[in-house]
Amino acid sequence: MPFWKNSELVRYARAELRPARAMTSAMLALVICTLVGLSSWAAMEQGHPKDFFQTFYLWMMGMQFVVLTFWCVSSCGHAISRERELKTYDFLKTTRLTPSELMLGKLLGVPILAYFTVGCTVPVSIVVGLMGGYSVNTIFWTYVLLGALALFVSIVALWASMQVEGTSARSVSLLIVVPIALFFGFAETPFPGVGAISIFPALISLHKANTDIARVVPTLFGAPVSFTLITLVLYASLGAWFALMLIRNLKKEIDEIRLLTRWQAIGFAAFLNILFFAFLNPQLIQLPPAASPFRYYPRPNTIAPQDVASFAVGLNALILIVIGLALLAPHEKLKVWWRKHAAGEVSYFSPSGPPWPWLIPAAMIAFAMLVAEALGLERSIPLSQWRLGTAALQLLVALVFVTRDILFIQWANLTRMKRPVFKGILYLWLYYTAAGILVGVFSVASTIQSRFLLGVLTPFSVFILDNPSSTLWPGIYVGLFLQLALIVLLLRVLSVRLSRPAIVPALSEG
Repeated sequence: MPFWKNSELVRYARAELRPARAMTSAMLALVICTLVGLSSWAAMEQGHPKDFFQTFYLWMMGMQFVVLTFWCVSSCGHAISRERELKTYDFLKTTRLTPSELMLGKLLGVPILAYFTVGCTVPVSIVVGLMGGYSVNTIFWTYVLLGALALFVSIVALWASMQVEGTSARSVSLLIVVPIALFFGFAETPFPGVGAISIFPALISLHKANTDIARVVPTLFGAPVSFTLITLVLYASLGAWFALMLIRNLKKEIDEIRLLTRWQAIGFAAFLNILFFAFLNPQLIQLPPAASPFRYYPRPNTIAPQDVASFAVGLNALILIVIGLALLAPHEKLKVWWRKHAAGEVSYFSPSGPPWPWLIPAAMIAFAMLVAEALGLERSIPLSQWRLGTAALQLLVALVFVTRDILFIQWANLTRMKRPVFKGILYLWLYYTAAGILVGVFSVASTIQSRFLLGVLTPFSVFILDNPSSTLWPGIYVGLFLQLALIVLLLRVLSVRLSRPAIVPALSEG
């Protein structure tokens, strides 16, 4: 089916673009263009027409990006949750539309009035941009970026709306999308390509603004590329993952949603690791002046090899948490899996089983990619500078703590409390807050005791090792032993709870 014949898209187009409403939006957009033009003319100091057109164009372009982005987030952020609240979403689930057609219809249809309103101002901004001296290539790629950003934030907001009920869905969408703009700070780090998640580096480099970011050249697998290309690649690839999650779950109830399959989650972890090493600029890796057991602190905007390994492990700790939460099995499916597993019909790696066994291959893949990166740069950076042994220990500690936390949240998911996953995350946050306060209290009396406690209660101590003789090591080893014991205990508690027989109400004799 051509997308313009999609019934969901047609429904929104007819509802949002009624002649009177569309004409009002177009007239309002043109009035705003006139007011912006008059303001730009009033702010012009030298009276040069080119300065006026440049100011006019930049103000129009900025308003288009802001208006279209937040309008798309606002409209898509409650597109699904609102229909669930009004009890109309069941009609969509019973239509002949496939999940992909339903997603496409909502993605293009819900914010269609925003596209129309902003589209009415685009011819004006193109004309004034050309008269202001900007090239056709600059203006073309600017509006390609505008369309890509609108689609990306729309699909992220739609993804958030699928998982949240009530009026909070729009707020959740804003909390997810707004931080995207803050990523531009990464443009001046050894990972400049990460800053391309924000739209600002691409726009600044396109318009050759006199800023430090405009002089940064990002790299992709060591090759210099433009911010525009990286931004489009990121929006397309990350948007494809969000689309996959939407298509898998768009016609499911909230308690049945499972964002990814087990193997898809492993692939997502591998994809994020590839992005991490693809955006690393090898020219900004600085070697220490001489071999030393102590940590070396490089110059600003550069990074030491051991710090690259530590950052990779820290990123993968976050990835493991996300994977564990995404793969949490619902209560009923987990009990069914337990009965089949006890009968020997399914394995521990079943799609309906617990998520923690899948964290191990994800961690192994992450470490393998780190080793591959170190081997690939061996000609310029000695392998010993990466300190892969320390990185392996860091990843092991992160894996153990994440496994413990995911098992705790899985246990909370088997209880009768409301919103168990959210409350389980709050309990873990309370635990780490209490551990931090306790470490701070002990640091007043003894630094050694506080470091020992930091290693026992948290995984953070393994990321601040100063040298091989650090006083953190005893606490790290004791913490590993303690957390493994807690994991065994949680597995036992989970098995006892899953082994309970189902409570079936007795039938009345009457």
